[in-house]
Amino acid sequence: NIVLAGVNVDIDVQKRTEEALRIAKESAESSDRLKSAFLTNMSHEIRTPLNAIVGFSELQSMDEYSQEEKAEFGRIIKENSDLLLNLIGDILDMSKIEAGHIELDYSQCDIVQLCHSCLVSVEQARPLEHVEYKESYPVKSLPARIDTTKFRQVVINLLTNASKFTKEGHILLSFVADEKTNTLTVSVSDTGMGIPKDKAEKVFERFVKLNQYIQGTGLGLSLCKVIIERLGGKIWLDTSYTEGARFMFTVPLIDPTSEEQTNNHEENI
Repeated sequence: NIVLAGVNVDIDVQKRTEEALRIAKESAESSDRLKSAFLTNMSHEIRTPLNAIVGFSELQSMDEYSQEEKAEFGRIIKENSDLLLNLIGDILDMSKIEAGHIELDYSQCDIVQLCHSCLVSVEQARPLEHVEYKESYPVKSLPARIDTTKFRQVVINLLTNASKFTKEGHILLSFVADEKTNTLTVSVSDTGMGIPKDKAEKVFERFVKLNQYIQGTGLGLSLCKVIIERLGGKIWLDTSYTEGARFMFTVPLIDPTSEEQTNNHEENI
């Protein structure tokens, strides 16, 4: 009986070992597929703006083109240079996150001014002929302590994303503050093509692009999700909004006069 019991134990250990190996093998294969998809995607995404930069730079040096045409070439070069920088920035940010090197740096700011600055930056970088950039805030000023760099990164990313899919109408940045829960809820709404409800969660996955003809890494929304969760909030697609797409996120609203509260919040994270 002792021998049989020992055999049974060995069999159970063997089964658990085999299951662990199977899971590890599937995880490794999945990781390899993600890496291959990443390299393939990045190869295409980076080559596209590079080709435009090289091609139009050569055209600018030719005498047969007018100054107006060369000015247009310059605009295209700048647009693709900015795109290339954004692509590289997304890749570097994701690398830092994978390595666990994402740090929070809280400082005092005015949420209204910060949001307005984000909107103006995107409006100047991506002016749209038939789209109006709008903002709506419940107060004229809202002092708080927050990681302004990461907050700005998320808001600009969402506004830029909206500008890619909105051909006419408006893009609206707004927020509400809940004093009872000390929570700030920010929303970016547009009148663009919208996102199907069944894709509401999928859009936050890495390398996901619902429209393959739109430039981008497919990392933007995934980065936003990681950053917001690191800040202690959450982000989601508002599926009840039907005029286009509306992304919303929450972050803790920290009293600018409370250093102790800020320190406690950072320690909890």
